[in-house]
Amino acid sequence: MSAPPTYPNLLSRLLLAGEFRDQWVIREPPRLAGALFRAAERLMRVDLAGIRVDRPIFVLSLPRCGSSMLQDLLCTHPDVGYITNMMDTFRRGFCAAERFRRLARLDARGERFLADSVDVGAGSPADPVGTWAEWLKIDPFSVDCREPALADFTPAERDRIRDGIRRVLWCFGGAATRYECKTPALLPYARVLRGLFPDAKFVHLVRDARPAANSLLKLNRLCREQLERIRPRVPRFAAEARPFVAYPYLPGLAGYLERFGADDIRTTAHLWSESARYVARIRGELPHFLEVRYEDILAAPGREIARIAEFCELAPFREDNAAFQARIAGVGQLRHKNAYGDYEVVEEICREELRRYGYL
Repeated sequence: MSAPPTYPNLLSRLLLAGEFRDQWVIREPPRLAGALFRAAERLMRVDLAGIRVDRPIFVLSLPRCGSSMLQDLLCTHPDVGYITNMMDTFRRGFCAAERFRRLARLDARGERFLADSVDVGAGSPADPVGTWAEWLKIDPFSVDCREPALADFTPAERDRIRDGIRRVLWCFGGAATRYECKTPALLPYARVLRGLFPDAKFVHLVRDARPAANSLLKLNRLCREQLERIRPRVPRFAAEARPFVAYPYLPGLAGYLERFGADDIRTTAHLWSESARYVARIRGELPHFLEVRYEDILAAPGREIARIAEFCELAPFREDNAAFQARIAGVGQLRHKNAYGDYEVVEEICREELRRYGYL
């Protein structure tokens, strides 16, 4: 079970206790609060003049590969702006919601429902599945996948995405000029992102397939269990009869599910292998691309984060950046334990890619 959250004040407890209780992959705001923030945003003067999307940073990875750890490190940089959990929850009025969070100090913090030693708060960087699902027209309950293309989106839809990111940067009051995002849901959309943002920086984070495939199974099980717990309290989810599968919607997913099922290590191993082949195929089309192994960050976090920052054209992290120093000191420190197996099965399926990445 996840550790209980902490609340800095009574208001944060009253407003956010339900959010922590009902955590899930896609956040659904309370109806009244959501309506209030939408109304407030219409009255706000959100001036996007002079705000441009400059070399956005996208972390591409499968789930359970350390992308939350990497994002939390990058987002301590003063030049980096990001979608907070508050924004992702109230994504249809997120400028008003984020301003309210800051004014009211709604910085409750606690472990994710995944019980994976990752603490999150209303103001911490989100895995913004809900926001990007709306921007990219992703049905999170559908596993019928094909590789998307920029032509699938109208000029108005493309502008909505760009303006959405400009609004994110607006929330940082001009202090942040670089947008950063990680969500494994974006992995199949790398070509679309390149078309939207030709100067984007892509960091591909890869982890050894053997623990990664096991961790994906654990993720899917925990998401399914959490969804069943919260269905009665969330009308949208209560009305959704289709099962949810917490895997990236790569083209081969439906076939793996039909052949092996969602709770079979062969499904997640094949997904890992397919993702590796997909990235190898498109990396030449991404002008600004860097590949990083999760294990190398664990072994030498200072060196690897400095290398990533240089690639992203971010100034070096300063010694007096207390948030960064605290984060990097905690790299690799876990409060939970995992019991993984079936490594031989994963090796058989992923052997070629494991060798290419230096894991065998």
